[in-house]
Amino acid sequence: MAIVEVKAPSNIKISGEHSVVYDGPCLSAAIPLYATASVNDADTGKLAIVLEDLGVSASFDGPALRSLYAEYGKRSTAPKAAGDTSPTDLVRYIDGHGEIKREVLPYATIAARMLVEYGIDALGKEVLIHSEVPIGKGYASSAVCSTAFTAVLLKATGSKLDDQTTIDISRDGERIVHRIETGGRIDAGPVYFGGYVTYSKDEGIRRQDIPAAINVVVMDTGLKPPTSKMVQKVRDRRAADQAGTDKILRAIDSCVLQGLTALKMENFEELGRQMTRNHELLRELGVSSEGLDMAVKLATSSGALGAKLCGGGGGGMGIALVKDSATSKTVISSLVEHGFDGFSTKVTLNGAKYFLKNG
Repeated sequence: MAIVEVKAPSNIKISGEHSVVYDGPCLSAAIPLYATASVNDADTGKLAIVLEDLGVSASFDGPALRSLYAEYGKRSTAPKAAGDTSPTDLVRYIDGHGEIKREVLPYATIAARMLVEYGIDALGKEVLIHSEVPIGKGYASSAVCSTAFTAVLLKATGSKLDDQTTIDISRDGERIVHRIETGGRIDAGPVYFGGYVTYSKDEGIRRQDIPAAINVVVMDTGLKPPTSKMVQKVRDRRAADQAGTDKILRAIDSCVLQGLTALKMENFEELGRQMTRNHELLRELGVSSEGLDMAVKLATSSGALGAKLCGGGGGGMGIALVKDSATSKTVISSLVEHGFDGFSTKVTLNGAKYFLKNG
């Protein structure tokens, strides 16, 4: 029987994809698709990590965790100089640990940091992770699992850390999954806090105190390319036309800020307009797809207040803002009729922090 359990929700990007890479703001929200991390006592004296959905497990003793952190903790996190194509310290760390199963390394690294930096000792415990969040669709599945894992270790050991530290530790998993120091800066906030979260270079991760739980249809248009490829596509476009690309990126910033203001005022019609405008700008940027464009058109012509791609783009997930369940059904029916899929949900105001404190 599990000693403790923590759930973490998935999230959607309401606005700000890609412009956030160039220091713009981003607005995300949590939705009730969950990863669950549970802890049992183990009699081995080691930390056992079990990824139930993947059939993968591994165990680590204290010296192994400390050895991991001795390398991970001393890496340089400074951005590389322009033109430097050598591997970062992070990439060297990841590639240098082929003896650890790729899927497990993010969690082992989190546990190592918690042990060495904060004295949070999870040795003698078995952590099981189960997730209902689809992988590779744009739902931030890795961030959801990393956050649930971090939170359940805190709960199982009776430890306390401030919010920003907990989020940053959770992001260690994302750094490893995405092989970049900026990994998780957009996704970890809504997963941890629940509700609505903004990210910007100046303010970092910030929870927005907005009580309205908007209704959305999540639209699935099929497979998507890795987000890194779409980020590179924008980077290449900007290298060829910086002025034109920056104009689009800053217009996306406007969508984020105007949409956030509308959301705070519960002006959902305006929020929907800004979402659709955001999609058109992303399409102009070159990160949409034929399927996403069609899904957005189907949603808005079926009564949605607004719609857009969600995440890196190039395929995969989109979202449509709807006012009621009747509109949701109409939108979903239209999507299915044209070969897509979709489901209705609403923003959840409870993130991993809630389950960490309340069970």
